[in-house]
Amino acid sequence: MREQGYRPLMARYRRFHLTTQAHPDVLDAVRERRAGLRAAMSGLEGALAAPAPGRTDDWTARVRDALGMVQEVWTRHVVETEAPGAFLDDLVETEPRLANQVGRLREEHASILGMMLAAEDDLALDPIDVDVVRTTLTSLLSQLARHRQRGADLVYEAFDVEIGGGS
Repeated sequence: MREQGYRPLMARYRRFHLTTQAHPDVLDAVRERRAGLRAAMSGLEGALAAPAPGRTDDWTARVRDALGMVQEVWTRHVVETEAPGAFLDDLVETEPRLANQVGRLREEHASILGMMLAAEDDLALDPIDVDVVRTTLTSLLSQLARHRQRGADLVYEAFDVEIGGGS
């Protein structure tokens, strides 16, 4: 009985070892994308938290710039993970058992982009309803945080590697 329990563990270790040794830059790229998204999210959170009364134009410009940065980082994230043969395709090929989780992340990519576009529309209104914009973008930040968490969980399940929660 011990023999049977030992072999799957060794096979799993070898797969992990070969995958991360052959492509260490893959996980480094994932870490960099996570760090960039986290920084952009922090910028948007700071812009939203700034006082708006009496300075709505400045507040709106700051929020619009911060949202633009999040959109830029998000677009790069989606392209670098969803392009044919990119990270998510490789992950499903290597670990077919994770296909449902990968599918969920792909769906989130589209819904999060939709939230960003809705926020752009809110920012284009005249006059700006600061409460509506804050509500929309706070919800966006929450969705982005959950997406990052699910992505970290997925990488951990695939490779038994922690990619960092705060970075």
